[in-house]
Amino acid sequence: MDLHGGNIYKLKRDSGIDVLDYSSNINPLGVPNSFRKAVIENFESLEKYPDIDYTELRVAIANYNNCSIENVVVGNGATEVLFLYMKAIECKKILIVAPTFAEYERAARAGGKDVTFFPLNKDFSLNEDKLLEFITDEDVVVICNPNNPTGKFQDLEKIKKIADFLEKKNKKLFIDEAFIEFIERWKDKTAFSLKNKNIFILRALTKFFALPGVRLGYGLTYDKIILNRIKNIREPWSVNGIAEIAGKTMLLDTSYIHETENWIKKEKIWFYEELRKFENIEVTPTETNFVLVKLLNDNAKSFRKKMIENGILVRDASNFMFLDESYIRLAIKDRKKNERVLEALRRVLR
Repeated sequence: MDLHGGNIYKLKRDSGIDVLDYSSNINPLGVPNSFRKAVIENFESLEKYPDIDYTELRVAIANYNNCSIENVVVGNGATEVLFLYMKAIECKKILIVAPTFAEYERAARAGGKDVTFFPLNKDFSLNEDKLLEFITDEDVVVICNPNNPTGKFQDLEKIKKIADFLEKKNKKLFIDEAFIEFIERWKDKTAFSLKNKNIFILRALTKFFALPGVRLGYGLTYDKIILNRIKNIREPWSVNGIAEIAGKTMLLDTSYIHETENWIKKEKIWFYEELRKFENIEVTPTETNFVLVKLLNDNAKSFRKKMIENGILVRDASNFMFLDESYIRLAIKDRKKNERVLEALRRVLR
C-alpha cells in the first residue's frame, strides 16, 4: 500500500488508467496566476544561485505571519523542515498524537528518536487532560492541527494548555499547521500566536496554494537555539529559484487567498452534507479540504478498486495508525468534480 495519496503515476504505470485524483488534498483553484506571471518575468533568475540566506523569501513569510525574519526557517517542502527538526532536536523520545501523517514517525526514527503514540478519541477529538497524564519521559509532542486524515482542528485554548504544561516540564511541542489556512480566521487561531518558545510550527505552500510540484515549506518558532541548529545542518540552496519566486509572490496574492477562503467555506459544508445522505458510510465532520469516511459494508482496498473502475482515486486510509481497513479519505475539490465523485459513490455504494 502507498504511504501517501496522490500516486497517480504508479497507478498509470501499473494499470494504464487515468483517474480523477481524490487521494491528495490540493486547492482546486490551481496555481495562482500571479506566480505564473512572476516566473515568466523572472526567468533569467534561474541562471543564478538563490540567496543562500533566503532573506527576501523569509521576509515575505515573516510579513505573512506577522513576525520577524529571525523566526523563520525555509526548506525544500515541509517534509525537509520536519526531518531537519527531528535531527536537530536534542532528545530521545517523541510522542505522536495519532492517527496522523506517517512522516512524523519516519522523521523521528531517522533522527535517532524512539517513538510512542497517543490515540485520539473515537470521534477523533483530542482529550488534552489524558494526553498530559500519558506523557512521561517523552521530550517532544507532535500534533497535526488541523489533523490529517481526520480534518479535526484543536482550538487554541487546548493547544495553550498543552504547551504550558510542556514548558514547565522543559519539553517541546511540534505542531504541523500545513492545512490551517483552510480554517476561518486562521491567523487568530494559530499556535504561533502564543509566542511560546517551546513551540515549533510547520507550514507548507503545497495545499493552500496548490503547489505540490514546487517544494516549499517553512518553520516558525521563537526558539533561536533550534533554528540555529537547523540552519547549521541544512544543505545549502535546498530551496530552488522557482520555489523562492513562489513564496515571494503568492503570499502577497490577497485575491487568490480570499477566493480560496470563500470556496472552502462553502464547499466543505456542501460536500459533507451530501456525503451524509449515503446510508452505508459514516462521515467525520471536517474543518479543512478533505473528509475522512468510514465504510460500513466494505473495506478500503476493495472500495478503492471499485472507485478506480469508476475513474476516481480515493485514499485508502487503513494504514494510518489507529485506523482500520474500513477508512478512506476524500479530497474536496470544485463543485463539478465533487458532483462527479458523488455520482461514482452512488454507483459503488448502492
